[in-house]
Amino acid sequence: MCRASKDRTQGIRAWLLHTKHTSNKNKDTAMKKRNKLLPALALAATLPLAGAVQACNADPIVFVHGYSGWGSQFDNMINRFRNDGVPACSMYKFGYNSLGASNKTSARQLRTYVNNLRPNHNNRRAKIIAHSNGGLVSRWYRVFEGGANATNRLVTLGTPHHGTSWAYGCFSPACFEMRYNSSFLKDLNGRGCDISLWSNLDEIIIPNSSARCGTSRQTSSTSHLGLLRNQGVYNDIRRYL
Repeated sequence: MCRASKDRTQGIRAWLLHTKHTSNKNKDTAMKKRNKLLPALALAATLPLAGAVQACNADPIVFVHGYSGWGSQFDNMINRFRNDGVPACSMYKFGYNSLGASNKTSARQLRTYVNNLRPNHNNRRAKIIAHSNGGLVSRWYRVFEGGANATNRLVTLGTPHHGTSWAYGCFSPACFEMRYNSSFLKDLNGRGCDISLWSNLDEIIIPNSSARCGTSRQTSSTSHLGLLRNQGVYNDIRRYL
């Protein structure tokens, strides 16, 4: 079996195991409800901020979830930031339709989102913390949508910067863009990276080294979703912010 076929087979097996592990009845029902809401949530995330918003004297921090993820996955991390004195008014959770839209479309929505919030921070440049596929959305934003001038930091957590065989087990625009040598990754051509944190126990980014781009650091040994909750990972994020 050639290396590419072997990687694809491993990716599909990993995806099937991941799906089996999370597909009990309650989770399946919740997933269906969430999927129906994703397009509306993504649209809401890009609308101009309404009403009078109090100015916040701090750099804005924008959290970008991964494929099939959602903003509340960052709640544990956000609580740690707040406990360490980071103003609650400075933290934002960007939502987008990862299951149905291209990462290019999501990157344009991220541009609108960041442009809308920066005036409330005296136009300070934003910092982005992105998990998994969210890192690809953020890189496209930085390279092709003016994000390089609007941000001063991008920290990615378990992002498939060079593709992942796991993406051969799902079928959507974002999945195609996460595959090895996709036209999306070729267009990025390594650009838009800043700080990348990766784990040697990440079961979704295959191989783990694919999560390395820019200034790279092997963080705590934890799972793909564990990157959002692990204290050691949080400590590494704070080090680079």
